[in-house]
Amino acid sequence: MASARILIVEDDRVVARDIGQQLVRCGHTVAGSVASGEEALVVAARAPLDLVLMDVRLEGELDGIDAARRLRETHGLPIVFLTAYADEETVQRATVTEPFGYVLKPFEDQQLRTVVEMALYKHAAERRLRESEQRYAVTLASIGDGVIATDCESRVTLINPVAEALTGWSRVEAAGQPLAKVLVLIDENTNTPLDDVGAAALREHAPVDLPDKTRLVGRQGREVPVETRVTRIVDDVGQVVGVVLAIRDVTETRRAAQAEILRETNERLGAAMWGSNVGVWELEVDSEDEQHWVLRCWNVREWLGYGEHAGAPSFSRFMALVHPDDRNRFGEAIRSQLRSGGALAVEHRLLHSDGSYRWVLTRGTPRRHAGSTPVCLSGTLIDITELKRAELALRASEERFRGTFENAAVGIAHCGSDGRFLRVNQRYCEIVGYTRDALLNMTFRDVTDASCLPASDSRFGLLFEKKIPHYVEDKLLIRGDGTRVWVNVCVAIQWEPSEQIYHTIAVLQDISERKALEATVRVARDEAEAANKAKDQFLANISHELRTPLNGILGYAQILRHDDGLGTRQRSQVAVIEQSGTHLLTLINDLLEFARVGAGRIDLHLADVPLTPFLEMLAEMVAVRAREKGLTQTCVIAPCLPTVIRVDEKRLRQVLLNLLSNAVKFTDEGEVTFAVRQVSQGLLRFEVSDTGVGITPDQIGRVFQPFEQAGDTERRSAGVGLGLSISQHLVWLMGSEIHVESEHGRGSRFWFDLAVPDLGDGARAADDADCATRQDIDGAADDPSAIIHARRAHASPRTSNACAQGERTPDTSPPVPGDSGAAAPLVVPSHENMEILHRLALRGEMRDVMRHADSLLESDGRYQAFVLRVRRLAENFESRELLAFIERHWNGRGPA
Repeated sequence: MASARILIVEDDRVVARDIGQQLVRCGHTVAGSVASGEEALVVAARAPLDLVLMDVRLEGELDGIDAARRLRETHGLPIVFLTAYADEETVQRATVTEPFGYVLKPFEDQQLRTVVEMALYKHAAERRLRESEQRYAVTLASIGDGVIATDCESRVTLINPVAEALTGWSRVEAAGQPLAKVLVLIDENTNTPLDDVGAAALREHAPVDLPDKTRLVGRQGREVPVETRVTRIVDDVGQVVGVVLAIRDVTETRRAAQAEILRETNERLGAAMWGSNVGVWELEVDSEDEQHWVLRCWNVREWLGYGEHAGAPSFSRFMALVHPDDRNRFGEAIRSQLRSGGALAVEHRLLHSDGSYRWVLTRGTPRRHAGSTPVCLSGTLIDITELKRAELALRASEERFRGTFENAAVGIAHCGSDGRFLRVNQRYCEIVGYTRDALLNMTFRDVTDASCLPASDSRFGLLFEKKIPHYVEDKLLIRGDGTRVWVNVCVAIQWEPSEQIYHTIAVLQDISERKALEATVRVARDEAEAANKAKDQFLANISHELRTPLNGILGYAQILRHDDGLGTRQRSQVAVIEQSGTHLLTLINDLLEFARVGAGRIDLHLADVPLTPFLEMLAEMVAVRAREKGLTQTCVIAPCLPTVIRVDEKRLRQVLLNLLSNAVKFTDEGEVTFAVRQVSQGLLRFEVSDTGVGITPDQIGRVFQPFEQAGDTERRSAGVGLGLSISQHLVWLMGSEIHVESEHGRGSRFWFDLAVPDLGDGARAADDADCATRQDIDGAADDPSAIIHARRAHASPRTSNACAQGERTPDTSPPVPGDSGAAAPLVVPSHENMEILHRLALRGEMRDVMRHADSLLESDGRYQAFVLRVRRLAENFESRELLAFIERHWNGRGPA
């Protein structure tokens, strides 16, 4: 609490001195110490004081209570009584002076400090309250709005001067009156009195919604448009103790708003009129003589291109602008209007400043005095030139539509929602064989064959339910002479803007000839399918009949070629036999396969295939041919390959064997490399490269076309150019494409990427640590660990190229599907069974080879790996590889 200036009024000087010392210790300033009330009044008038400590009992004319009342009334000072008496009479007298404290002697410093601080705080609060009340009173008296306050019973407790002037009630008269009696409001929209808005605000917790336009009716009957806002008065504990209403006179506001609306309306009207071909005119009729008639126009001469004219133009000058053909009609319409009254509406033409005539619509109404002829005629003038042009264009369009409708080469009919014909053209009449008049009395159901009627009715219903926008159907119609005619009909609905059905449109075409042709084509197709089936049967039979003797010839040619008793010339002749037989067998296989590809009869049959045994088999099948030419066959297998892949094993083997065989055929020296790696998760790349003759740039674009061959003439004669074409089609079926890179004289590289399904963690060939060592094929030759097996084929004629994770002995076989994936020993049958298989393979009887192999598997399940290998080679008529495989595992002959 800040230091205060305090006056001590105490007739006992010792007590006064003690009190002064206590006040100083409390941090206050003693402004004086007197012994009587008279002296206290003199000190208070001379110096500013904050507080007076007054003894109740004082000597002199004024005791402490009287002096305190005088100080309170004159100077507004707060008084704290100091007394040793606490009787009821003294306390009652002191209470009348509204003291700010009462301290009984003797008292402690803390007690005095507390009473003084409380008195100073209360006095400051009262001063602020008085100032706030004064500001509130001045504000209420000076604002332009009327203010009325009520208590919780909706009785007026306060009304400011503005509200007095609006209601006609003075403050004294309105005090305590019900609000509904003082404030009378009328809803201007319904012209009905409003209920007590104060009571409504006290009842409702939400704000009271008042009409947007209200009128206050004063005590003397004066009505004023007002805006009223109602606010509830809430005390410190949240109780509603009354309402306050703010009332504003909006007379001037409404006038200003109406004036602004009128001004904006005039501006918009003027802008719209000046920016358009709309004019306003007024004709003043002063006499019977038309020469004296005055015609005033706004925005008429402007859009006609003449500009404003000084003075008031005459009616005769305006008539000079009217087209000569319309002048009499327009003048007569004006004169008739003046005679008889009513509305004027006449179309005519006016001359534009550019020499053209514009069509206008002139409208007007007369204004007359009571019981007299019209004295004025006013109206509008609108440019309707474009409307006239549109009408002409519409008429021309209707004529064109009528000509198109009648002369169309197809039948056209309009039908109602019930299917009745509304309009038909001549072509429609010709197709159905009825006259136009006859059709207009029929429905489309009457000319539809009974067999087609249910489908037509169903589609017609869907069309009207908006489930389909249109429909097309082929159906039979009954002609007027009873014959049937096939037609193609397209039906749609023409809707009106209001979503009402206008009519349906049916376009009809006679398709009798097409139906007859379709029947002919259907018979021809059936005959072609029968011929194609016969061709397939013939190809299957001739394939077996041709392959069987050829395999026998090739088998015995191989035996003769290894006979040491033959001379050089005889060996050469045997080689010619073997080469010619191989060529013929290749031609037969390629032609049959190409026929299947062309007919689209090749389907993929996916199965789980062990990858490593599959690659090993391919290497073994090509190794024989590579050995014969003295080539190095290299198999590069990257680590981290799946153990099992899901592919069509037969077709993938066919593609890879074709690429490997071509690489061997077109390579005279060097090596053939077969590489497999994983380019991404689930995507394997198969690549075959060689160091052969290569392909010239002009041949690269044709190598995958049927009957196209690359290389020299001698090598071209070894086939018909179907192998790569067939392989490309097969790879397309697998979802990939074979790519080729080649340099003439230095070799070629063929590759394709094949997506294989991920068969889970168990189908992985190596863990994540092994995957980190994966090498790109291009750099595999520099990493010995990535080359699983690479050896010169002619250096070990009885050992095949292996393609596995490390060296494999000739006595092991690949795991079969369904095994755990580990390599199992290759168990071969007895010497007698091997001899039978060898004899059948020499004769080329592949079916017998497969049949005997199946019997071996039924007798002993350990032969499964051996039988699977034999069946793969026999199914593909790989007689040479089959013989090499049997000889290599024939116990009596040793490794082949």
